[in-house]
Amino acid sequence: MKRDDYIGGSISARIYEKNLLSKNDLERLNDYDKIEDVLNALNDSSYRESIKDLQRPSDYEKILNDELKNTYKLIEEIPNSKDLLQYFREKYNFHNLKVMAKEVLQDENYSNLYSEIANIDLAYIKENILKDKKNEDALVKETSIDFKAKEENVSEDDLYLSYIREALGKFRETKDPRDLDIILDKNYYEKLLADSKNIGLEGLIKFTKEKIDLTNIKILLRIKAQNQELDRLDEALIDGGNIEISTLKELFILDLNQIILKLQNYDIGKYLKDLASKDKSLDQSMLDLEKAIDDHQMQYSKKAKDMTYGPEVLINYIISKETEIKNLRIILVSKVNSLSKEFTLERLRETYA
Repeated sequence: MKRDDYIGGSISARIYEKNLLSKNDLERLNDYDKIEDVLNALNDSSYRESIKDLQRPSDYEKILNDELKNTYKLIEEIPNSKDLLQYFREKYNFHNLKVMAKEVLQDENYSNLYSEIANIDLAYIKENILKDKKNEDALVKETSIDFKAKEENVSEDDLYLSYIREALGKFRETKDPRDLDIILDKNYYEKLLADSKNIGLEGLIKFTKEKIDLTNIKILLRIKAQNQELDRLDEALIDGGNIEISTLKELFILDLNQIILKLQNYDIGKYLKDLASKDKSLDQSMLDLEKAIDDHQMQYSKKAKDMTYGPEVLINYIISKETEIKNLRIILVSKVNSLSKEFTLERLRETYA
């Protein structure tokens, strides 16, 4: 990867950054009492065109989805952005695989839930899955195709087909719908780590490994909160992080404070220190961990502030825009549900601007 290849793209991304909503902007939006007032205030932002076409305020998701699509279109126009965008598209690709799995199993149409940001061939994958369903003997548990398989002329769509086949095969074996998410989440992070290595950016590889660590801790806390067994944790934990699976399993019998103490020397330790509190339930700590995972992403993103140009500048804009959209969703949901402004403010993610 040549940093000079991103000079022009970095200039464009810096221009786009100027339109990002700041922390103060979000706090002002949160101060409004009604969703209509929030939308009116956004008429002076990049969201204005989508707001014009909005039929009713409760359809705010259309605004957010339109803005996300526009963001990806802007970055698509920048040379050498394809691999970077693919890294961020993966969560939408795997979201679509989860939707498809539920469609096939429940014999329903959930086409309205598919993300348009994804770039896998849904028609091809679904056609093959439906063939499998007609011939259940073909729907067997299989392991994911190794990423070296790319060298053996296995297409990207066949790779994603293998992921959903593995998930459906596991469900066929256990009849437990949670296994769909477990298998697809494992494959998602495996693919994400492979994408980061393909890009060849050491900082992104390090970030991805830490993201896996934080996700594994979230899995650990969730399984403890649900009073499930160690075997379930073993099935759900994701390979590829800096913290060994065996270490995470050893934490299973400890309470939250002990877990945080054991992990304090890892790079992700600083994101865990605020989770422990005598007044918090394990469920509340998990909510805080969700926020910490997003803040970890923004901390990585902000490193681009000190860079004149490079792929990190494009990555920063994508992360910053997706975080902005998530923050707006938190605010809009809070207005619809009449949640307190204090609670909403606590849930807002760290911003770039």
